[in-house]
Amino acid sequence: MAPGKDNLSDSVSMLTRRQLDKFIREYRIPLDLNLVLPSKEETIYPFRQGKFPLYTRVCNFANYRVPFSRFLIRVLQFFRVHICQVNPFGLSRINHFEISCRALDRRLDLNVFGYFYEFITAGDWYTFAHRKGIPSPSSTNGPV
Repeated sequence: MAPGKDNLSDSVSMLTRRQLDKFIREYRIPLDLNLVLPSKEETIYPFRQGKFPLYTRVCNFANYRVPFSRFLIRVLQFFRVHICQVNPFGLSRINHFEISCRALDRRLDLNVFGYFYEFITAGDWYTFAHRKGIPSPSSTNGPV
């Protein structure tokens, strides 16, 4: 079971060295980022000084790549949440919004993002949900 946002201090990595090396190759993560595989006893939280914990499933499921977009980082900073605390569905909504804005040649704006999505808890995770009564940002009937 994947750890939730409230039990990161009890959660450890399940990756093997071989899986991490494959992940680095597949996602073309720059080697100068010096990825480190934590030991099986090292918990995710508190974060190791100078390191950034990342679930590989975020890249697989939400189609994220390193380096992350500036807009994603702005959203996470605004809501004061770490990427490892956000449900992959919520992360994919940020990604979808960003792609929609770029496709429509619109400026990425946190206020517009907040118009379409609300920041909520979903079980042990945080996520972004479509606001009720507001069309999807990619809808041809709604404002963007």
